[in-house]
Amino acid sequence: MENLKGMRKGAKRKRETNRRLHSLPFRKLQSYVEYKALSAGMPIHYVNPKGTSSKCPICGGRMKASNGRWMRCRRCGCENDRDVIACFNLLRRSPRCGEHPLTPKAIHEAFEAKMERIVIKC
Repeated sequence: MENLKGMRKGAKRKRETNRRLHSLPFRKLQSYVEYKALSAGMPIHYVNPKGTSSKCPICGGRMKASNGRWMRCRRCGCENDRDVIACFNLLRRSPRCGEHPLTPKAIHEAFEAKMERIVIKC
């Protein structure tokens, strides 16, 4: 999980969007997930999410927005939703999984398969 401390401080949007953002119980939801994971015997790790949606999970190159939330790698041409890309990059940063839990070929195949749900166990 990512450290949510100071998340609301950087929110400077429209009045209605700010109201919705500030009413969400981020830390409460995170504590529920942490409680359930610990009760199931799973360790919790907090990782720095900086740059996870803009770094290519295949080649490590810089990604650029191609169409709304879709990102495209300038080097290898990998293209996917930025939330999916961030998930793969956060997985790489997890100390439980190690530096490279998936090979670039496996990530590329997962992107090409247009999977609805990806389950990765470390």
